[in-house]
Amino acid sequence: MARKVKYPTPLRNHIKRYGLHDKMASIIHLLGKDAQEVVDWAEEEAKRQGSSTKTLGRTIFRLVGYEAAIRLIQENHRRGRLTTKNEVKKRTGQKVEMPVLYRDAGLKHPQEARNLRHNMFHEAFMALVMSYFPDVETSVPTTGEGLTPDLMVKHKTPNWTISVEYKGYRSITLLSQSELLKAMRYQKAYRTAWLITTSTKSVRSLYSDTLDSEELVKDGIPILERITKRPTFTEEQKENRGIARKGIMHLKKHVGDRLRCSLITAEDLIASCQKGKPLKGVAISTGFEFVGMLKEQGLEKEADSVLRVMKLPTNRLHSDTVTSVRLIE
Repeated sequence: MARKVKYPTPLRNHIKRYGLHDKMASIIHLLGKDAQEVVDWAEEEAKRQGSSTKTLGRTIFRLVGYEAAIRLIQENHRRGRLTTKNEVKKRTGQKVEMPVLYRDAGLKHPQEARNLRHNMFHEAFMALVMSYFPDVETSVPTTGEGLTPDLMVKHKTPNWTISVEYKGYRSITLLSQSELLKAMRYQKAYRTAWLITTSTKSVRSLYSDTLDSEELVKDGIPILERITKRPTFTEEQKENRGIARKGIMHLKKHVGDRLRCSLITAEDLIASCQKGKPLKGVAISTGFEFVGMLKEQGLEKEADSVLRVMKLPTNRLHSDTVTSVRLIE
């Protein structure tokens, strides 16, 4: 089929220059009988977008590749399969945000629900942080740069930093030893960590004012293994089982780290930050504690958003203002 498609010269040169023959053959296969029509459309669209002579071939390749990726999504959906980002890249050469690609294919990606939950949580927490500390700067660490908390909060004068990790799930999800261990790793790197969650079920009451990573590993693996063995009937139960499996892997990976740190209250952490010297340790806030802090600061709308994340199944969660196709950065 690929031999019957006539490529415009800029596209042919681009394929040759970057060794994209196999990728293009895969794209043409996915496009099927419409391949020539799509290539012709892509050439006209690339010109309409104002691509220069130098970039015309690249733009045409991107356009035909994206259309092929959409058809890959649709074909896999018809067969009852979920398309992965790696499959899209391997077969079309496209680097994409999967929720956006799914939307363009007329479908909804499962990641959208997780994105929405995280983003609603993020917006509420950002409002709380700015209410407590109006002169701080916040940033989201980039994946691949080592440890990546969900948020870094920095104050210049006086100079202090705290790391923040979210756990924005429905309240039935356990705040496990794995999450505490993650917070301990952030605490070691950044001195102070705040683990803030929508969960109401927490293992923190099992421990004293000092956390020990070896205890977390020893206690946590059996608890999470029991969760993985429970029968699952709903999507949330399946998600919880997946969270438990990921938690087991995390705990096993950090056997022997031998971390120790203080377990502090969120109230004491906030007070110490306002005094300009955050306490050293890990603070934990559960769902209703988080909602209470929001209400105390007059952030009723944000408190309602967090309550909805806590109470509603993901398929019933929605927002008219917060995006679901990507994570807010």
